[in-house]
Amino acid sequence: MTYHIVPESAPFSTEQRAWLNGFFAGVLGILDQQSAQGGSAASLAAAASLLPPPLGAGISASPQPEEWYPWHDPALSLTDRMKLAEGMTKERRLMAAMAQLDCGSCGYLCKTYSAAIASGSEKNLTLCSPGGSETAKALRVLVKEAAIELKPNAVGLKKPAEAVPKIEGAAGTRQNPVQATLIAIDNLNGLGSAKDTRHVAIDLSGTELRYRVGDALGLWPTNCNELVYKVIAAATLDASAAELLAGKCLRTITPELIEAAIECVRIRPKQNGAIAMDCELISRLEAFGECDELYEWDVLEFLEKFPSLGLSAEQILESLNDQRPRLYSIASSQSLYPTQVHLTVGRVENEVRNRDRKGVASTMLSDRLMPGSPLRVFIQPSHGFTIPADSDAPMIMVGPGTGIAPFIAFLQQRQSDQAKGRNWLFFGDQKSSTDFLYREQLESWKSTRLLTNLDLAFSRDNANKVYVQHRMKERGAELFQWLEAGAHFFVCGDASRMAVDVEKALLETIALHGGMSESEAKSYLITMTESKRYARDIY
Repeated sequence: MTYHIVPESAPFSTEQRAWLNGFFAGVLGILDQQSAQGGSAASLAAAASLLPPPLGAGISASPQPEEWYPWHDPALSLTDRMKLAEGMTKERRLMAAMAQLDCGSCGYLCKTYSAAIASGSEKNLTLCSPGGSETAKALRVLVKEAAIELKPNAVGLKKPAEAVPKIEGAAGTRQNPVQATLIAIDNLNGLGSAKDTRHVAIDLSGTELRYRVGDALGLWPTNCNELVYKVIAAATLDASAAELLAGKCLRTITPELIEAAIECVRIRPKQNGAIAMDCELISRLEAFGECDELYEWDVLEFLEKFPSLGLSAEQILESLNDQRPRLYSIASSQSLYPTQVHLTVGRVENEVRNRDRKGVASTMLSDRLMPGSPLRVFIQPSHGFTIPADSDAPMIMVGPGTGIAPFIAFLQQRQSDQAKGRNWLFFGDQKSSTDFLYREQLESWKSTRLLTNLDLAFSRDNANKVYVQHRMKERGAELFQWLEAGAHFFVCGDASRMAVDVEKALLETIALHGGMSESEAKSYLITMTESKRYARDIY
């Protein structure tokens, strides 16, 4: 049955109207009444008051932009996003499975990546790094349900023009990175810290690269030698394959690799009753290609799980995707460092199934490169995440851990501009003695009043863990005064936990100190978003 609660004349797109009709019907349980009464204005208003609008896309009397999608909020769980996309086209359901960050790490936006998969022009379902295996599994299910034919394409990351438009001859883009030089990589943590955070300085001399504060630096990494040679050993390849394997993605097992393995087994000479064994191995490979385990294992584990497949170096290399770039928030202002770019990088290393798994780019920087080493880089422009155009406007910045990176750049830019606007930073990490990143710089800015307020939250300093959202609520009255004075509110860091908790604390602060209801506080935040006063750089 199709429900028609929202009138056709309402200022929404077809997909928006379909979702709203389903939502209103489900929340209020007014299906029978709607059929009998034709849907009263009071019922519609009541439903609207219960609608939890996604970040940055409120329901208002003014027409909504065509790009508005109710699931396009990284704070929502995958389950919630998929529910919001029920009944939509295959492209929109695929989009809902993405991480909703529009971060560009895959070479697409969420919308264009889903469109490419739906059309069959993109066959790689593992490009969404923030979504990880959860997104990859959901995409695989949706592709099978929709019977989408994945068209073969060249090995590598072939992207549609509308996703990452290429400017002919332009240097410093994703398609045409430039060579820069590593200047230094300094540890920001003190002795005894459980973390390893590096300040990375890169020389851009001669590249003509220009960036704004809030932009990200794209960096093309290579695999560590240890992993490369373990793959060579597991596949019984010649060491000459090492250089090419260094630039291949070894984190994901592609369908092409499984197909190559099956074909290799099929054509293997069959003697002395080996046909039965080959058939069994083919069945195991086919079953592995259909199971979720595929998205949890990497290429090395695959080769170790199916030893002696007899794959050649050429077969393996042609079956793997090229390495993807990693994006890092820029931690410098080019006004102060005209020929440099700085990053704040957390070294990643975890134990998974009794084997160390290293972050490809972070360990390349921390472990394998020395000052003077070349790097391939490009600039990834931000989408509205930058300092206010009005230098008198106040800024509130929330950036725990490596999330502090863009705010170092923001403050450097305001220092360079001699901006009069007030600045307030909430920063947190584990221990004040070892994890107070950029301590000297921040305390200096506080003493010179470039930083009006500096609120700190170190979760491991006391028995009761304190986070940035707790500091926000403690200073709620003053924080709301800043918002009323036109402050811009920025958040950078983890999308799944920190950003959700910060937004919840912000809404509670607005409601409490603004004397508002929950729905009024949400509307207040939506207005801030629409006026570009609430922006997030989350991952």
